[in-house]
Amino acid sequence: MLNRCLKTILLGVALAVSGLASSPAAEIAPYTMRGGLPNFWRKVVEKGPEPVRISYFGGSITAGAGASKPQFCYRELLTEWLKKENPGVPFQPYNAAIGGTGSWLGAFRCWNDVGYQRPDLVIVEFAVNDGGVPEEQAIASMEGIVRQLRTKTPSKPDILFVYTMVKDHLESFKAGKLPPTMQYHEKVAEHYGIPSVVMAKHAAEQILGGKMTMEEFAKDNVHPTDAGYALYLEALKPFFAAVKSAPVAKEEVKASVPAPLSPKAMENARLVPYDWAQMDDGWLGWQLSTVGNLPHVAVSDKAGATITLKFKGSQIGIYDIIGPDTGNLEYTLDGSEWTLKENFDKYCLKFARAASTVIARDLDPKVEHELKLRIAAEPPKDSKGRFTRLGWFLVDGEVKDPMASMDPLARIDSIYAGMKPVTWKAPETRWKNLEKTKAKLENGPALTMVMLGDSIIGDTSTSNFELLVGRDYPKCAVKKVMSVRGSTGCWYYKDAEPLEQYVLRHSPDLLVIGGISQRGDIEAIRSVIQQTRAKFPNVEVLLLTPTFGGPQSDYVKNFTPQPDKSKYSYRADLQELAVQEKCGFFDMTAPWYDYMKNSGYAQDSFKRDPIHANQRGMQILGRLMREFLKP
Repeated sequence: MLNRCLKTILLGVALAVSGLASSPAAEIAPYTMRGGLPNFWRKVVEKGPEPVRISYFGGSITAGAGASKPQFCYRELLTEWLKKENPGVPFQPYNAAIGGTGSWLGAFRCWNDVGYQRPDLVIVEFAVNDGGVPEEQAIASMEGIVRQLRTKTPSKPDILFVYTMVKDHLESFKAGKLPPTMQYHEKVAEHYGIPSVVMAKHAAEQILGGKMTMEEFAKDNVHPTDAGYALYLEALKPFFAAVKSAPVAKEEVKASVPAPLSPKAMENARLVPYDWAQMDDGWLGWQLSTVGNLPHVAVSDKAGATITLKFKGSQIGIYDIIGPDTGNLEYTLDGSEWTLKENFDKYCLKFARAASTVIARDLDPKVEHELKLRIAAEPPKDSKGRFTRLGWFLVDGEVKDPMASMDPLARIDSIYAGMKPVTWKAPETRWKNLEKTKAKLENGPALTMVMLGDSIIGDTSTSNFELLVGRDYPKCAVKKVMSVRGSTGCWYYKDAEPLEQYVLRHSPDLLVIGGISQRGDIEAIRSVIQQTRAKFPNVEVLLLTPTFGGPQSDYVKNFTPQPDKSKYSYRADLQELAVQEKCGFFDMTAPWYDYMKNSGYAQDSFKRDPIHANQRGMQILGRLMREFLKP
């Protein structure tokens, strides 16, 4: 109630100042608070060491199209403004925007592009790209995004809907009405208590009031100029001022997840790897992607080349790269006649882009379906070829991992069998300061290993390398504990409560510390080591240098075969710490980098997203760990 009253007061002041209170557009609320952003704001106020993560999820306007430089788009402007308004708060923005895509594809890519980031706030902007989409579909896909974020994302982030503008919206604002798609999104926002900001309102008022022309706002009538994006920031400021004025929540506020508005809410929408399908010899997987949204692709231009996927779900589609040489496809579903599916876009004659294509909707979600795709023999009229570059299948339902029923050891052996083998050999000196670990592995009866760090350590652990180590040392029962927190290092784990939760209660024999989120804080790592040894004097520690992460990471850009303080200090500092604290040390960066570079595949073919390893990438990490620990 306080939030609603405050909003009403601020709205009245804003309208009085603007002098537009009597205009039709002014009848539209600039924002609606509803449930607000209680958890996001609580974290901002606490000013803890962990960054406040904001994921910007939308289309080309959120991506910044139209701005002269990236820093002038509303996404960057808002992040910088929040930093200035809240000094000392470590805001971490994520750009999860893809031009030309709406909430339908957004529901499929919600986890891969947003959920894994563990955001505290997700700003959703799809109203422009959903223009012309039937109400039923828009509500189903927006609900899918909301329900996934509130039920499947570990951080359970707060959500904010924002609405941007195109020229066609002016007539609606002139009549004092929200454009239809915004009305559809508002139904979802109201149902789930999600706040919304009509950024378009402020821009429309400036244009309708003669203070700015449409061309000055957006030269192409869609994507704002720098001046247009500045208006969007001004529209956001009053909302965040109201958020700041609201009482700070004393504890986490659990958002409600009521029954869905739509019977087709896309909460089970997901991206399915193409290698879960059966590809005939005409397809070549793990190829270089030319579009950043797709880590790698399966490629074919052979007429009749077929790929087959079995799934349960109500919808099926593909997410691929289209360009000047794209061909068309044919498909059969559940044994039906082959049907042509046009995949070529005449507007992509000079560039390539990611695209989503619907194959079938309104399927029985309880029945297993079989989709077969093949390369159409006849290339499109204006295309330079008939290529398909498939990144993912889009399934609103379930797909069984073809290796899920395998024994875990057989599964990882099967994945590794299709890869170039790891040839790196561990140095003889690797057991220095790990003598007790070596003895327990050789003689048993058991070894408890705690893997401490971030999602990169999580990927290392998920490789199941301990099964390989157990096979090498049959006398020892190797117990591995994955003790990780996304984007987190020892700057967090050194405090008493997390140290107890993540390390001490597991009574480790070997503590493995690594990842890419340590912030170079060597003293925090030292503190974790010393505190753990204070309780467990016989514990041994193994320090790992970084792997994976983004292509612009310092340890990738400034790679050297050996740790070099002048090129990348953390790697060398970690080696020095190992000497000072008598820890084991594994410079994992060097053999990982060499494998990625010399594998014959694009580096992104080992990733499931721009940062993290896929199953093949995990096996690189796992086989390196096994090689380090092998007899």
